[in-house]
Amino acid sequence: MNFKQTVKSIPPMRWVTYAVCTIMVFVMIGITVYRSVTDTLTENMAIMLGNIAIWLVPFVARPIFKDHVGDGVYLFFVIYVFFASFLGTIMTFYEDIWWYDLLIHTLFGYVGCIIGLFAACKLCDIQKISPAFAVVFCVAFSMMLAALWEIMEYLGDQWMGNNAQGNPHWVDGILVRNVKDTMQDIICHTCGSIVFALHYIAHVLSKKSLLLDALKTDFTKGKKQRPAPAEGQVCTGVHTPSSDNTAKEKVGEANAVPPARAPQKPDGGNESAQCGAAGNAGTANTEE
Repeated sequence: MNFKQTVKSIPPMRWVTYAVCTIMVFVMIGITVYRSVTDTLTENMAIMLGNIAIWLVPFVARPIFKDHVGDGVYLFFVIYVFFASFLGTIMTFYEDIWWYDLLIHTLFGYVGCIIGLFAACKLCDIQKISPAFAVVFCVAFSMMLAALWEIMEYLGDQWMGNNAQGNPHWVDGILVRNVKDTMQDIICHTCGSIVFALHYIAHVLSKKSLLLDALKTDFTKGKKQRPAPAEGQVCTGVHTPSSDNTAKEKVGEANAVPPARAPQKPDGGNESAQCGAAGNAGTANTEE
């Protein structure tokens, strides 16, 4: 395959993802250099380098996971990183716009459910599981991500001196942080998860795609399908007493020794008739 054929084989969604990531890498490098030279770098250098590296994730992850992770996942990743990391942290939207942090946590609640849907599509056949179970699984998965995020913020505040969970203050000689910021983040995350749940319920009841069918199709790409069991074959991985007893009976029948059979004389059933006929013939000759 030559270069032109390789270029044409790349889906448009992947082109968009690669183009945005490439542009953002150069933008982040330019901002980091400019703020370092002009001594206006208010963020930690590790944060700036991390925001450069995060835009390289699609380039690194694609060769590793290949088709097991669809292009839609990377596109969602790029969109969320742009609003949450670039605009929020680098462009200081979190500090300049009081409601921006709440908006991002609400968006993260919805995106977390999308990640849960991706996990459900990879772990099982999403078309065969109950819609109620799918909604509960996605919401629970999203809330787990919210808890992990708050743990990361807490550890960053404790170990790196950040103030992601609010500015600390002294109370009776103890440095404490207000839980208001954490609780607001979790509540907004829950609201975003509820929005996804309503979206999925509307998708199921209306029997319309509402973009969720496209996501399911993209998330199931590269998934290895298990071959269907042959006729009369017991499905592997499912052990029931009846199936075990049936298998044992079949093995016993195969190993059983057939009973000994008495030897039979050829035409043994007609032996008495032949003897009777011979006797009658001998009697007839004597009389003559």
